[in-house]
Amino acid sequence: MALVLAGGPAAAHLLAPQTATMNIVGTSAYLVVSVPVSALHTGDDDRDGRLSLAELGRHNRAIGAEFSRRFTLTSAGRAGTPLLTWVMTPQTGDDARNGMAYVVVMQRLVWPVPPLHPHLTTDLFGAGPGEAVMTLHASTGPIAEIAVLTPDRPHHRFFGTSLDTLADFIAIGVGHILGGADHLLFLLTIIVPGILTGAGWRHWLAIITGFTAAHSLTLTAAVLGWVHVAPAIVEPAIAASIMAMALLNLTGAAVSGDRVRLPLVMACGLLHGLGFASALGDMGLDTGHRLASLAGFNIGVEIGQFGFVAALLALGALLRRWGGEARRGQALRLASATALLLGGAMLVQRIGAVT
Repeated sequence: MALVLAGGPAAAHLLAPQTATMNIVGTSAYLVVSVPVSALHTGDDDRDGRLSLAELGRHNRAIGAEFSRRFTLTSAGRAGTPLLTWVMTPQTGDDARNGMAYVVVMQRLVWPVPPLHPHLTTDLFGAGPGEAVMTLHASTGPIAEIAVLTPDRPHHRFFGTSLDTLADFIAIGVGHILGGADHLLFLLTIIVPGILTGAGWRHWLAIITGFTAAHSLTLTAAVLGWVHVAPAIVEPAIAASIMAMALLNLTGAAVSGDRVRLPLVMACGLLHGLGFASALGDMGLDTGHRLASLAGFNIGVEIGQFGFVAALLALGALLRRWGGEARRGQALRLASATALLLGGAMLVQRIGAVT
């Protein structure tokens, strides 16, 4: 109870939407979970997607009961017994009176013996932007772990083996690269010229290996604490890297045998590795299996990257077969111009976010 109460004020002010924490102490699990209003079946009487203080007051117990049904934690097949469930607003003052898009639920669960490998299942995912992903930070003593839950992956078993951690972070890495518009745009700018001109295997070996080696190097170095560059610098620089490669394509620079292209790709790869490290740092590493977390995330990024490149290669093969040289040139210019515009928009947005 003391641990929950001590964490209460911080959670009320600082817990971000769709995040959660779990701390195992003895036979108890202490949970602090932000739950989007759009995920709840209870409480939103006027269906405006927000909870007023009056609605929260009227339905506090019902919301807590719904949370207990839909956010379950078991150990050795046995569900924990809730000793406390407390639903509260994450906001204060005028913000709370204007209604809240999510609530914070605090709960203490107990078992007869300490839960060694608790298993979580939930379907509390909202319908709003960013509400389909829940990031949960768990700890037991000095061991910490991260779980990223989605409607497609609503389960997680905590504090497992290195292989469990490796598999989890492979999935996280795949999801990160396929959901990262900036990284996919950059891949588009370095891959499209070779696809449309039918470049040979030496070109692909140099470009893909150079980019992969570069971003793996800085990802590893940053996660292990050997290098640190502020995201306020890295994120705008990644957007600028997209623009640089797009401009290189539009100026008609050689695809292969170019002494400028490969070093530029590798330099940009170093930046993207720092971006991957920043994302991984925001989520957190499994401190009990640190190397497995890092290796899994890196492998997942490569798998996602390979899938995207394979799709582009297939499309390029079709275009080379049925499209003439003029159409291939138009496709290259269109893809590069699109990347240039989107990269510029990202650059402005990210610089604005910093200032």
